Amino acid sequence: MSLIVGRQPILDKNGITYGYELLYRGDADHAFESLHEDEATSHVINNSFYNTEFGNFTSGKKSFINFTTQLILDEMWLVLPKNQVVIELLENIEPTEEVIAATQKIKNAGYTLALDDFEYDPKLEPLIELADIIKVDFTLSDMQTVEQLAKTYIPQGKILLAEKVETLKEFKISRDWGYTLFQGYFFAEPEIIESEQIPESKASKLQLMQKIHEQNIDFGDLVNILKTDPGLTIKLLKYINSVSMGVRHEITNLRQALALIGLNNFKKWATILIMASIADDKPKELMKLSLLRGRFCELLSEELGRSDQSSEYFLTGIFSLMDAAFNKPMDILVADLPLADEIIETLLGKETRIQNVLKLSHNLEIDGELENLLIALNGNVSMAKLFDINRNAITWTDEILHT
Repeated sequence: MSLIVGRQPILDKNGITYGYELLYRGDADHAFESLHEDEATSHVINNSFYNTEFGNFTSGKKSFINFTTQLILDEMWLVLPKNQVVIELLENIEPTEEVIAATQKIKNAGYTLALDDFEYDPKLEPLIELADIIKVDFTLSDMQTVEQLAKTYIPQGKILLAEKVETLKEFKISRDWGYTLFQGYFFAEPEIIESEQIPESKASKLQLMQKIHEQNIDFGDLVNILKTDPGLTIKLLKYINSVSMGVRHEITNLRQALALIGLNNFKKWATILIMASIADDKPKELMKLSLLRGRFCELLSEELGRSDQSSEYFLTGIFSLMDAAFNKPMDILVADLPLADEIIETLLGKETRIQNVLKLSHNLEIDGELENLLIALNGNVSMAKLFDINRNAITWTDEILHT
């Protein structure tokens, strides 16, 4: 039986991935099956640390794992490597004397402790004292409370994690108050400033993207365009020569690359690199998520028998976070790109065949609804296959970013 584990990124104040919260997602036959929290966490531990290569799910970053009262008392934490995990105490844990003593034992053993969905209650004081990280849910707390928690606990040496941060504005405010870890999709919902101009460096990259995706472009035109950016050319050759592309002989020039991998693949890799350079001042998780969506959409399109459109599905996934990279509304950005009509319509939120695939990718990230979207695809894709595609997309993305 193949067990499924989801991961949600946790970023530091510089946008660098600090770790991932690991979440139970069911097994290949009973995805999202409702389980008691104890059993769900046990599955996460088993699948993340003992049924796969260690660190595969979190790319070597810290793993935040939810612990219930019973798991604390059963000392389930003993099976986990203390330097790789954060023990996350769920909000419904009652701080009885027995629980406090067991938590003290975890602390004495050198593990990092976090309090999940924190809302102050005097009875929690013993656990607050032991905690290293306090997670504050922005959807459950008003801004005054969020600020007051920072003023209270940061001087005590606590690390504050802003959870469910949905906008760049919330991220900036919480960071200014002293929060240093962040969980949520603020980078996917950009702060829109109508008067802001796209920086010249990004504008030139956007122009390059426009030229690359012109419909009638040929090999020679594309080579000449890329030669205007030597840095991009070097990176592109490096990526194409990476193990991910499966190229047997080293490629040393752009014409050779085009001949071997074809125009669509070449455009795909050029797009990845241009997007990466555009988003270089954004959290790295933004580029990771763009790649993951692109690869997921591409693989699922092939599973649905739409291989002839796989490059369009890939580009849709990649471009779905373009508004975050530019801090500009999507409708303004797509107006300047010569993309296929279906890609543009999808990016603007209209109902298309690609839209349900993109929604599936997004819902996998946020623990959203999947079953009805799968049915709407009319492609007989099982839940098990969906998770298999997502795992493959995660692995591919990690390989690309480490190239």
